[in-house]
Amino acid sequence: MPSATAFIRGWFSEPAPTFEIRKPSARWGTPQPHQSRRQLRVVEVVQETPNTRTFVLEPVAGTAPLTYRAGQHLTVLVDAGGTTHRRCYSFSSSPAAGQRPAITVKRMPDGVVSRHLHDHVRTGDTLVATDATGHFTIATDPAAARKVVMVAGGVGITPLISLAETVLREEPQSQVVLLCGNRSEAEIIFRQRLARLEAEFAPRLVVRHAVDVASPGWPGLAGPLDGTRVLETLGDTRADACYVCGPEPMMESVCAALAGAGIGRECVHTERFAYATANTTRIPDHTAEVTFAASGKRVTARAGQTILQAGLEAGIDLPYSCTMGGCGACKVKKVAGTVVTSEPNCLSDREREEGYVLACCSYADSDVTIDHH
Repeated sequence: MPSATAFIRGWFSEPAPTFEIRKPSARWGTPQPHQSRRQLRVVEVVQETPNTRTFVLEPVAGTAPLTYRAGQHLTVLVDAGGTTHRRCYSFSSSPAAGQRPAITVKRMPDGVVSRHLHDHVRTGDTLVATDATGHFTIATDPAAARKVVMVAGGVGITPLISLAETVLREEPQSQVVLLCGNRSEAEIIFRQRLARLEAEFAPRLVVRHAVDVASPGWPGLAGPLDGTRVLETLGDTRADACYVCGPEPMMESVCAALAGAGIGRECVHTERFAYATANTTRIPDHTAEVTFAASGKRVTARAGQTILQAGLEAGIDLPYSCTMGGCGACKVKKVAGTVVTSEPNCLSDREREEGYVLACCSYADSDVTIDHH
């Protein structure tokens, strides 16, 4: 096993900010519009696995092209039961491939939006969405010659396959090692696409699959893709960057293994598919003053009102997208005061330590000052 410094030699990209919530959020009513909404026509629906579908999209006639960076996500808006639900889904397509953008959605038994997309959306239908957002991206350089390690668990493969294909197409000298974990062979998303990419970019792309329960004759790794197995599989692989996306227990295991190997967490880039819920924390039952440093505006956040709600109500142009702690679009930096933030959410440990909070699921517990805005 190589030393930690040999395993990870560097780090690049921006701080990470995505995805399916188990029940509607109680925090948010009807937010004021911030990002412009656009209509996207569904060009094709691809059944990837029994419970996962890819929706290939294009802007409706007469509207602007849908631009995005590999690793970003799209916020889809669905009206159900008199409520507009917002969910973020990563682009599984690569903008470097010259094909239409696509999102891939796993059907969750209690997921309002994912069930709607699977049960009702067909080719030719129209979706309402906002523009692409997210910082889980890679700035490519045609002259670069680096090795990128990616670890995917289940539907966490969606942003990673976009990133992997983009690196391979835009950096002719770079290599990608992609480790994919799933419960079974039937649940492997993009299995054929990955095989085609591996053949096209050999030997620069290496794909290894792991399944929790292996059938007789299974050629890949048997057992869960946890941190120990990731390090064993990589062996002497030297990497310039490592990206991890998947279920929280898998990500915790992988990150813990990397930390145990002496790799600083600043070298590990993660994308969390989690939404906050209001019942996971104590919501302040009192008012507090929120000051926005750049504009000097002061607003009063009422009991049970998030910083985002208070700011928008006062006319402050705060960014947001999913409004549920899953996309990072509403990330702001707190420079004074205390807040209570609902969990889980997509903030990294590093972002928390630097004072960042998510305005959509953070409540002022005392008078608070927000940098910028």
